[in-house]
Amino acid sequence: MKIILYAIVVLFFIACGDSAPKASINFQTANYISQTDENNHTIIKDLRQNLVFVNSIQGCKALHGNKDEVLQKAEDFCQQLSFFGITNWHVPTLKEVQSISKGMDEDKLIPYFSFPECKRIVGIKTDGTLGTIHTHNVSPKFKEVPLQLPAGLRCVTESF
Repeated sequence: MKIILYAIVVLFFIACGDSAPKASINFQTANYISQTDENNHTIIKDLRQNLVFVNSIQGCKALHGNKDEVLQKAEDFCQQLSFFGITNWHVPTLKEVQSISKGMDEDKLIPYFSFPECKRIVGIKTDGTLGTIHTHNVSPKFKEVPLQLPAGLRCVTESF
């Protein structure tokens, strides 16, 4: 009897405790799941890379300014971001950005957010500097291009 009572009390506190925001699924493919929480924050889970990317304008940033300052601005933005109940965001690598952008294009998916002036998306290159890929209809699409500003930042975290 004590075990049953203990289990009921534990389940009650688990049910009433802090939990991740309730989220609804917008769409799901073999490689991606898009979810929106009650704050209208949208993420996309990249199942191929086991990563979660911000996918709404509230958690993305258009980067402007001096090229030397942009990496620090990007890192500060992602480190301070609290979005979808998650606080451990970071700037993606350029390879991660290329992979999700190319994969979404191949699956005929369109990211929910876009900055009209930001046809380039940023990521950290292997040498630790910031690089960009071009995501719009240019040739070669999804290839690294010289860092040009403005560019769009889409923070990332490990999948949950």
